[in-house]
Amino acid sequence: MSAIEDRDDIEWENGRITDQALVEMRSWLNKPRPVPHWNSEVTKDNVWHFALGVGDDNPLWWDEDYAKASPQGAITPPPTYLYSHTNGPRLQPEHGRASTEFLLPGVLGLWAGERWKWHRQVQLGEKIHATTELVEVTVNEGGQFGGRSVTQVERMPLITDTGETVAEIWHTIKRFERAATRSKSTYLDRPLAKYTDADRERFEQHYINEAKALRRGAEPRYVEDVRQGDKLGPMLKGPLTVNNIIGFLLGWGSGLNATNRMAYSLLNLHPGIRMVHPDSGVTDNYESPHWDAAYARLSGLPGGYDFGSQRFSWFAHLLTDWMGDHGALTELEFRLLKPNIINDVTWLTGEIAKVDEEAGTVVVDITATNQLDQVTARGRGTVKLPKKGR
Repeated sequence: MSAIEDRDDIEWENGRITDQALVEMRSWLNKPRPVPHWNSEVTKDNVWHFALGVGDDNPLWWDEDYAKASPQGAITPPPTYLYSHTNGPRLQPEHGRASTEFLLPGVLGLWAGERWKWHRQVQLGEKIHATTELVEVTVNEGGQFGGRSVTQVERMPLITDTGETVAEIWHTIKRFERAATRSKSTYLDRPLAKYTDADRERFEQHYINEAKALRRGAEPRYVEDVRQGDKLGPMLKGPLTVNNIIGFLLGWGSGLNATNRMAYSLLNLHPGIRMVHPDSGVTDNYESPHWDAAYARLSGLPGGYDFGSQRFSWFAHLLTDWMGDHGALTELEFRLLKPNIINDVTWLTGEIAKVDEEAGTVVVDITATNQLDQVTARGRGTVKLPKKGR
């Protein structure tokens, strides 16, 4: 075990970005580490569970008869399903080295952005695992919350049991001292959203009509028919609830949501994840601020908040609905600009930025906007579309 893993004095409420902690962090640059998996094999049930968590009802992911008639010829996973091969329980000592808290224990980590590159579509029955490697550490002296902050980038290849890399992820996390985020109160005093009967009716009617309006399905979308400036969406996600977050975790997985005897084994194995509830005194882990308001407030937020991978998967959903069964998502990147807090809604819209008919590719800019008309994330995806007569 490393010096970090041996420590039992980590103060999660007031964790500091010290020079020594940065030395320890940088010692892991360019050293691949194993990533525990939630799913090890691509199966029909695993794919369906992930689609449920995203709210993606495309029959290509779950209906065998429909999928047989598609260009793929069988059920295939949504592009970001591969997340579920990266987020398993950290039940071994070496698994702690895949965690945020291992690299800078006690310091708040917020998902800042991500970039994916898909090399091919994965198939049912394939076994896939991942490794992660810290590739960049940038120290920022002063920022939006004041004090010192850190930007870390990790590269995570998704690899079959034959050694083929089917996708790559570059994952960016911003690290802040919780004391600084609380003192700034940038989001702490923002009221949680409330909705009227009219709002609820508007959301429900949108959901009733959304698939018909947005999902291309079996009808090919040809690259020759796409024009720069064409619009996508809007697609609705939310309001964000604890149930919404749980649904995503059931598909994506969780490295930390063990229970009872196994939960305490996990806490003792990886002390950097340990938190103590300020009201009840119950021991928990650092994933809990996502749904527990007391923990969230100690991190400078007024309530629970979504996972970055959750919002990223929503971006991919907008694109797969638009491109149809004959298209392929080859690249996607995005930046998180504001937190998506419990009760928030997210409206996803897109615009065609570039069309390359010769290559058969389309570049799409995507924006996520909440109920306050605040832009909470921006992204850009590249889609491969079929050509007419080919």
